Amino acid sequence: MPKVVLIAVDSSPQQQAVIAAAAEFATECSSDLHVVSVNDPARHWELGIADPTTAPFDVLDHDVIATLEAAVRQLAERGLPCHTHARTGLPAEEIARLAVEISADLIVIGHRHLSWVGRLIDRSVGRDLLDRAPCNVLIVSERENTYPE
Repeated sequence: MPKVVLIAVDSSPQQQAVIAAAAEFATECSSDLHVVSVNDPARHWELGIADPTTAPFDVLDHDVIATLEAAVRQLAERGLPCHTHARTGLPAEEIARLAVEISADLIVIGHRHLSWVGRLIDRSVGRDLLDRAPCNVLIVSERENTYPE
């Protein structure tokens, strides 16, 4: 039973599903919840900036703070307190590093359904995290059932 659960979130649509899955574990196991969002400086290209200055990082910092605030609200609605962590760096590395620091028993992350071209441009945090994680990793996939029953 996981006593310390680390929830890794970003501003993707999967955020609510990730938090809901982690909340189930926390409720069942009386887990201590930690929520992390990572400011990935490599994302400056998404902002269309060839020469990064402090302006894009301010935007990314604001995104991380807003993401953490939304997670805290969603967990509070379920009566679950949490600790928040804002990190800067490569997401998989920062999530794994924090998991070690807090002695996490479980990391919960989402899965973005990218095309193969999207995967060429944007590496899979989940795949990288599986190689680095010091504990179990739950990857939450929120996809409509496309298979016939």
